[in-house]
Amino acid sequence: MKATHVYSKGKYGWGIFYCLEDCLVFYTIFSVLVREMSLTVLAFCLMFNHIHALFANIGRKTLTRFQMRLFHLFVRDYNEEYRREGGLFHRPFGRSTIVAMKKIISCIAYIFNNPVAGNMCSKAVESRWTLLAYHGSAHPFSARLVKRNCRFRMRNALKEIDSCFNHGKYLNYKILKRVFRDLTVEEKKQVTDYIIVKYNFLDEGGLERVFGTWDKFLVVIDATAGAEHDLEDECGDHSCYPKMLNVANRNGYRGMNPEALGANARNRLVRLLRSSVNPPREQLRKFLHLDPALGRRRKKRDL
Repeated sequence: MKATHVYSKGKYGWGIFYCLEDCLVFYTIFSVLVREMSLTVLAFCLMFNHIHALFANIGRKTLTRFQMRLFHLFVRDYNEEYRREGGLFHRPFGRSTIVAMKKIISCIAYIFNNPVAGNMCSKAVESRWTLLAYHGSAHPFSARLVKRNCRFRMRNALKEIDSCFNHGKYLNYKILKRVFRDLTVEEKKQVTDYIIVKYNFLDEGGLERVFGTWDKFLVVIDATAGAEHDLEDECGDHSCYPKMLNVANRNGYRGMNPEALGANARNRLVRLLRSSVNPPREQLRKFLHLDPALGRRRKKRDL
């Protein structure tokens, strides 16, 4: 088997996924394209400012076409939603082809353990965006969903999700706003799990063939963080990103475009983040979408 590890990060290391809707739009686009192009995905991880995926037996041209369509659709919708212009991802995307089974196993462990290495959880299965929690469970992060017991508004939301999936459509921002409108906090959690299960593209059977059984796979993942030396990755503690997001959300900055913040709004947010989280300067720069040169020029004045 030949596997290809793909790594995409935000331009200048910028943050990409500031809210749940950002994650779900990207995830469902990814899923629709995987199904359209009959691709096999052995590993996946979505982080605040980068994404990892491992494809089995994919050609270079096919992978390039997939990535171009993925980025085009997501950036188009993202820019429309946040009224911004320009690119969002670093180009070119990282790519590494692996043939030796030992290295494939190591790469799988590396991808799934990104949230663990970033101090965001203790096990890969605890992260929603590795998709591992959804093996054998349709509601790992919410209460069990029974459609016949749902209220009318909730049933309509589920019907719209089903219709989009059945017609090969991803969930854009407008659809998600309709789906989540007037739902309770718990219902929103249930709908989120429902979407992820519905659009799940992870080849669990392929992972079991590689590792023998699912339980053996989890043992290997838990025992090693893996290693991948062909691609430049962002290392370090990522736990400050969700903390910064929580502070921003509580203070009216949810679903924001950091590039559109005026000086006063940005400086206020910086003060809030420093007093509550005190993040490293470099991670604060990425959170606020400042390029490295601009960050250095404004360091004394703004930060």
